[in-house]
Amino acid sequence: MALVTKVKAANITNLSDARYCAGMGVDWIGFPVKEIDPTRFAEITGWLSGPQWVIELNEQPWPSLEDYPVQIWQCASSDFNLALALPGKLMVQLQASEWLQVSAVLKEHADRIEAVILTGVLRGDEAKKLIGEIAKYFPVLVDMNSIEATLTEILLWPVAGIQLHGSSEERPGLKDYAQLADVLEQLETDA
Repeated sequence: MALVTKVKAANITNLSDARYCAGMGVDWIGFPVKEIDPTRFAEITGWLSGPQWVIELNEQPWPSLEDYPVQIWQCASSDFNLALALPGKLMVQLQASEWLQVSAVLKEHADRIEAVILTGVLRGDEAKKLIGEIAKYFPVLVDMNSIEATLTEILLWPVAGIQLHGSSEERPGLKDYAQLADVLEQLETDA
């Protein structure tokens, strides 16, 4: 089973979501550093194979990061210069309205950028034009919580993929996957 586009599963805080996403073939699984300490990270990732791990550095201050064995970090565009001190690649999350302000510094460090994750309210032709501009320089992932377009429309744009979000478990092992499943099942292909 494969997916027709790249997918990052964000905000994964439990083994159930992580296993489901890995089994569906997502490319990256993101763990919020504020909710997943290194011990919990090792417990979850020890059960998985396939996706690349991403530590999501959502807000300052960041805890000690040396105990996370990852090569991809996600940061807000406002924290990009600080995140450059980390080893490996960066996923940079930015609001659509920030592109003009941050494009020059991102282009200077293009070799360090795994992808740009576009958030903020995005609509139709405006979104397509902006994504086309960013995609000249970087792979673009569109945050599915931020866009007013169907998955079919998004896949016609010059995106590298999408970002979905996990949710909390009611209790260990009891989980409703409807939110993730709706999108991932549409992306499945037999290839």
